[in-house]
Amino acid sequence: MVKNMNFYQIVTLALLGVFYIAYFLKAVGLKRQAINVNLLGKGDKPRKALVIESFLRFITPVSAVIQFGSAIFPGIVWSFTEVLAIRIAGMMLLLCGNSIFIAAMVTMRSNWRAGFNSNQKTSLVTKGIYQFSRNPAFVGFDFLYVGCAAVFPNIFNIAIALACVILFHLQILQEEKFCAEVFGKEYEGYKAKTMRYVGKRGRISEWLNVRAL
Repeated sequence: MVKNMNFYQIVTLALLGVFYIAYFLKAVGLKRQAINVNLLGKGDKPRKALVIESFLRFITPVSAVIQFGSAIFPGIVWSFTEVLAIRIAGMMLLLCGNSIFIAAMVTMRSNWRAGFNSNQKTSLVTKGIYQFSRNPAFVGFDFLYVGCAAVFPNIFNIAIALACVILFHLQILQEEKFCAEVFGKEYEGYKAKTMRYVGKRGRISEWLNVRAL
C-alpha cells in the first residue's frame, strides 16, 4: 500500500501519527499518575462551556478519521484543485503544528488537560513556549488542521478544519475566564505580557514604536 502512496500522503500520515500518538502517550502517562486528562464536557462549569466542550469531544475524533482518510484515500471524495504552493505551505503548517503542540505538552508536564474543571489541581504555566503564546497547544491544533486541509483540500477536510478552528477559539475564551477566576492577578499579569495566540505585548509595542520613528 505504501508503494502506491505519494510523498504528500506518506509525510502527512507520519506527521498525523506523531501528533496523535504524542497526545495518547501524554494522556496515558498522566493517567498512571491518577490524573484525568480529558475533562471535555464534564464537571461543574458554565453551560456554555459544557456545550462547546461537548462539541469538541465529538468532533475531534471525527476530524482524526477525516484527516487520516483524506491522506490514505485522497480521491475518494470531491476535492478542490491542488496547488503546489498551497500544498507545500500545508506541509510546513503540519510540521510546525506538531512541533508547537508537543512543545506545549512537554512544558505543561502534569498540568496538561483537555478542557477545564473547577476541581482540577493545576499551576499556571508561563515558561518555555508559554512565554510566546498563552495557548500554544491550540495554535498547534489549528496549524495541523489547516495544514492537512491545505495538503488534501477536499470538502470534508476543509469543513472540519474551519469548524475546529472556530470551536478552539470559543474554548480558549472559556478557559481564559476560568484562569482569571482561579489564578487571579497572576493570570492577569501573564495576560498583559503574552498574546492569546502568538507574541509578547511589550516586544510588539517596542517594534511599533521603532517603526513610527
